[in-house]
Amino acid sequence: MATVEGVQAKLLLLGVATASLGLLLRPSLALGIVVGAGFVSMSVWLYARLFDAAIRTGRRRLALGLTFVKLAAFLALGWVAMSWGAGSVHPLGFAIGVTCLPLAALWEAWRAKGAG
Repeated sequence: MATVEGVQAKLLLLGVATASLGLLLRPSLALGIVVGAGFVSMSVWLYARLFDAAIRTGRRRLALGLTFVKLAAFLALGWVAMSWGAGSVHPLGFAIGVTCLPLAALWEAWRAKGAG
């Protein structure tokens, strides 16, 4: 069975691998990849905690409100990351780091299907 922890572990592995490759190809990409993968990893972790805290306990309104607060916070943090240090976070690297999430989810689903 696929798990959130499995997705996060694969996300970490993909983030480290792509950041290492980015460091070799173009060093400015590496920080963007780390920041992008970190953002989506934190997002997955927060969604898992929201699900445990609100959905399983039956407090769906709390989950909905916290999801919107999380979205606003991540939009603000993304804007800060892109404008911080006059472009020290490479936008392409950030996009590559964010793309690690769907790849990690597919990898975990593929692993779970093969195990089941």
